[in-house]
This record gives sequence, structure tokens and C-alpha cells, in this order.
Amino acid sequence: MKHIKTYIGICLGSVLLSLSSCQPEMDFDNPAADSENSYYNTQEHLIYAVNGAYNILQRAGGWARWMPFMLNARSDEYAFTSGAAAGEPETARLSQYNVNADLGSMSTTYQDMYVLQYAANLALEKVEANPNGVFNLDNPDDKKLYDRLRGEAIFLRGLSRFYLVYFWGDEIPDRDYVTTGGDDYLLPPAQPGQIYQRMIQDFKDASELLTEWNYEGTEDEGRATKGSALAFLAKAYMARPILDGTAKAGDADWAAAKEVLSQIINSGKYSLVDNYRDNATEDNENNSESLFEVQFCQSVETGGFNPAAPGDINSWVVTGQNTIRELEMSAPNSTESARWWNGQPSLALYNEFERDADGNIIDPRAYLGLYIPGGCRFLGKSGNWLPYEQLFSGDVFDEWQGKWFGCRKYSLDQVRTKEQSGINDRLIRYADILLMYAECCLETGDEATAKVYIQKVRDRANNNTEALNTTEADKGNAYLKGGTLPTVDELLQSHPVVGRVVSENGDVICKGMELNTVRRILKHEYSVELYWEGWRFFNLMRWYNNPNDPDRESVLDNLKNKNAIQVEQTNLTGTQTFNYERHLRVPIPSTELTTNTNMHGNSAN
Repeated sequence: MKHIKTYIGICLGSVLLSLSSCQPEMDFDNPAADSENSYYNTQEHLIYAVNGAYNILQRAGGWARWMPFMLNARSDEYAFTSGAAAGEPETARLSQYNVNADLGSMSTTYQDMYVLQYAANLALEKVEANPNGVFNLDNPDDKKLYDRLRGEAIFLRGLSRFYLVYFWGDEIPDRDYVTTGGDDYLLPPAQPGQIYQRMIQDFKDASELLTEWNYEGTEDEGRATKGSALAFLAKAYMARPILDGTAKAGDADWAAAKEVLSQIINSGKYSLVDNYRDNATEDNENNSESLFEVQFCQSVETGGFNPAAPGDINSWVVTGQNTIRELEMSAPNSTESARWWNGQPSLALYNEFERDADGNIIDPRAYLGLYIPGGCRFLGKSGNWLPYEQLFSGDVFDEWQGKWFGCRKYSLDQVRTKEQSGINDRLIRYADILLMYAECCLETGDEATAKVYIQKVRDRANNNTEALNTTEADKGNAYLKGGTLPTVDELLQSHPVVGRVVSENGDVICKGMELNTVRRILKHEYSVELYWEGWRFFNLMRWYNNPNDPDRESVLDNLKNKNAIQVEQTNLTGTQTFNYERHLRVPIPSTELTTNTNMHGNSAN
């Protein structure tokens, strides 16, 4: 649980609030310049500078609103809803592969990731200047704090580079210094591969400067750690073909990633929590499974989502805003929940979960993370705990039962007076580390070890019983009896087909995947463990760029068939056929292109 107290936020005096290329007619004089020298001259103020960089993650272009859509909507696990089509078409366009350069949500994310880069550079500059020797570098405690603050700032800069390149490619500006104004805002794209190399170095440097593996239960709970930096370093190594403009398919650095992941595992500092659901609720945040989270808390000072107001503090983090992910992407917009429901889990995802001979899902993770038939109950506006059939009822919901679902992850199982949420977004957790390590083992010829690490993740799911879920929502439900999931070896013997989607007229929309190899079981496990956590599209792009993958040619089939899935599930159309060359990236915003004459579009423009 969060520790909440009132706090007055310290603003970064010169945070860049526009795109990387500001309007040419702007006054580039820094109004805070006269006071900067007198402000950043205590340890407390330098800590505030780093804290301010973290706060950018909580902006609307970060995880408070748009980033979950940016990360999830393009995957085959996501379908846009009638709510999105009517009220928030921007989210639908991400899912449709129909994004243009004027899309406001995309521009906001682009902007805020550059603000993060700026804020991290500013914090790093001020800390390293060590004004008036506020850090006595001969004193071990001072040196540790000095290195920690530098490591956190460098990690956050690496994070900005990671997401900027993932979405827009490396044909964009990049800075490892504080923007000074004027023409410095109007930079051309970095040299090919430069941002990737800087990103790698950021995560390496951060991992060396940060000595703590976990701050669980301390005043620094939620800060970046050594594990945070190493986790994203491994991600970057594994995804080099899609992050490095000079790389080609097959250029993933499996050996380097495996060594980094070994460091995390061998540290002994992380473990899977007993209850799978604890990875997406406000309880048990920043736990032993978490390697990095974006911190939120439910504001007591604002009436809901507010991206700028000072507010509550979660230990050291001035949040000042809630996240509205719960409102956007959870329960249906029916009379009982009245949430916006701009996205829903796809039929392909729903069919990914293993079933018994009667067709019933036997994986408790489906029920712990989704609102689906036979799943948890929801406390609706009527004051009653409602099963799926009542939650998804009324108007058109009745006729679409069994095809319309909700995402329970990052959702409270009841309506709120004000739909504001303080649930932290888990960017990366230990289950992902174990699966990444299994993948690296496969790629380096060690299938036996890969099976062991896949099984570790499945074992947690198998042991997720009712004893761990005593809420009214789950109480008494059969999916928590435990011990129903087959082992990896049993899957290899029975090789079920998962993810198959068939239309009402019998046409096969998605062929599904037969779990007859360890590699396919690993892909399946990524999906059922990490769904709607922002990694599915990223993983698909990685696998497509792996010539060692015998399924490479079919990896993108679900994306190519997404319009057919969308129509079958919602009767809504308009999704373009996925084209890797065009849709790997999203377009560079038109604001950037029209303002900065040194810029050009990317493959999506």
C-alpha cells in the first residue's frame, strides 16, 4: 500500500513543455535562469531535480493516459470498442493501423518522452556540477547518494530513448545535454544507430551507478534500481533489430542479454509473488516481482485525472495526478460500470488460454486479469456483486456476450464515486525476466534450461488458489482450485492448439498455434502471462526479425487478419492490413515536421 502525505511539488524551472522542435517564434530566454544558480545548491534540491524527471512518466503522454494505448493497441491482443469508435476514435486508429501525423495522443507521447529526456539531462547536469561541493565525494554516504542520483537520471534518459526509438525509429533528434535554446531545438535526426548505442550505454552506466536491487519497504520504494537498468538493457539487446537503425534481422545480441539476465536472476533479490493479481492492483505495489513501476496514487486534492496539479506523494514521488487507465481500458460502458471501455481483449487473446475437454479455461490468469464468462464478480452501481452475464448486459451487450470482454488488470473490481486510480503501472517484472532468460537459452542452444524457466512461471499460475484471493469478487470461484495447468512436458505430449479464431460462418480467421515445440510454448507463455502489459507488439516484432524462428513467416498473421477479428468480435471495421515496413513505426508528428525544417518523416509518414 502507498504511504500518502501532503506535499508541495517543486517544479523543474526549465522543463521543456513543447515538442523537441519548439515554435521558431518562441522566446528562448529561460525565465528561471536568474534563480537556477541559487536553487540547485543543496542535496535536497538536487534530489527534487531527479524526482521531477520521474514525474514526467506520470503525464498524459506517459502512463497517466496515452502510453498504455501506444503500447497495447497495435497488438493482436487488443480490439477497439464501440465506445472508442464513438467517443475516443484516436485509440481506435492506433488499433486500426490508421494513424496519421496529426494524431494528438501520439504527439503528446512524443512530446512527453522528449520532456523526459530533457528533465533527465537537466537533473544529471545539476547533480554532476555538485555546486559548492554539496556532496563530499570522499564521504561514502555522500558518494553513494551522488552516484545514485546520477544513475537514476541516466536510467530515465535511457528510458526516453528506448520508447522514442521503439515508436518512431532512430530518425529523430537526440540529446545527452541540456537544451540551451534557439537552433538547438531544431536538430536533424541523429546518425543511424547512434541513439541505440547511447541507450545501451545509459543502461550500462545506470546499472553500475545504482547499487540497490530493491527498495521494497523503504522510503525510496519505487525508485529505479540496478535491476531496472539491467532489465531494460537486456530488452535492448534482444530487440536490437527493431531499435538500432544499422541492424538487420538476426542481429539480436542473445549472449549479452543472457549474461545481463543472469545477473538479475543470480542476485536473488527478485521473486514471483504468490498471487498473480498482485501485479496489477494497488495492493502490494513495488513488490519482490517488480523491477520498475510508474508511481501513481489516488489524489485527494483533485476531482479526478489532472496532469499538472500538485497533490499527493507516494513516499518520495510527487504524483499530483491519477491514472485514468482504469476508466479507459477496463469494464464495459454499461449501466453498472459506466467506464469508457475504449479497448477490450481480443478473441485471439481469449482463445489463447488453455482449456479442458469441455472447453472451459483452466488457466487462472485469464480470470485474474480479464472480465470474461465464468470469471470474477463486479460491484456495480446497483450495489450488487454481478457476474459477467449481468455486467455485460443491456442494450447491445446481450447479443455480444462471449465476444465482448473487459481487462481486469489495473482495475478495481467496483465502481468508484470518482473514477480516478492510483494503481501503479508495472513496466517490467520478474516473470518477464524469467521468460526472456528462457528465450536466450533457446537461442544459445540450451532447450532443457529454457523449459525449466518457462515452468517456473507456469508453476506460480498453478499455485494461484483461492487462499490467495479472498475478495468478494473471486470468492468461491472454481478457477482458483489450483493445479489445473499441464506442465511444459505435458504440453509437448498433448500439443493443444491455442489462439484459434473461427467466424460465425465457420471461416478460420486465425489458425492458432499448436504447442508442439518449446519455442511455441514460450511464445504462448509470454502471451498468457504478460497480456496487456505493453510487450506483445514489441515481442512480435522481435520474433519476426529472428531468422532462427521457424514460425517467422506466420508470426504476424494475427495482425494481418486483425480487421476480420475486429469485425467478428465487434462488427466494427476500418482496420488496415498490417504491413511491417509501414506499421512497425508510428508517424513522426506533423508539429515536429512543420516546425523543424531539419527533420523528415519516417517510414510511417
